[in-house]
Amino acid sequence: MFELSHQSLFWVQALGFVSMAIGWWANAQKSDQQLLSGNLIASGLTAIHLGLLGSNLGLFNQLLNMLRFAICRKRVTRAKRSSIYLPLVFASLAFLQGLMWANHWTEWCAVASAVLMSFALFYAKGSELRIAMLMSNLLNLTLSVYLLSWSGIAYQVITIVILSYSLLPVKTLNHSTKPAC
Repeated sequence: MFELSHQSLFWVQALGFVSMAIGWWANAQKSDQQLLSGNLIASGLTAIHLGLLGSNLGLFNQLLNMLRFAICRKRVTRAKRSSIYLPLVFASLAFLQGLMWANHWTEWCAVASAVLMSFALFYAKGSELRIAMLMSNLLNLTLSVYLLSWSGIAYQVITIVILSYSLLPVKTLNHSTKPAC
């Protein structure tokens, strides 16, 4: 790992916070397209952030996420999304990353998260996709806690809250059908 000057470190950390904000915005979207597009951008910025901080596993994991989000964003119809090959390739690449770099059970939780998302992004939509992303964030939270990564913990916890809130049923009052007493 190389050393960054204090000023450089400030800008690298700032990039991480920008990525976090974009990720939170993306996860709050009702549209699957916006969810995927926002996470694509956030993954790209996070890849640069983690690469500059010297984390090869983080860099390559985020590049894999970018590729998954980009492909899923372009695959609009469910019939085209039903191919088993792409999810298997992405899951295999995530598992291979784990074999190469994972040294602790929490890192294997992050690998499990990547495998889960390899299938969820291609087969789930709407609330199913958000439930898978919620589970993925819970798995990734274990690694953030283990590493004592405060920005990682903050990102995961707030994302879990955003996704949980988006899954709550929305009750609307129908005033037009009930007569006033």
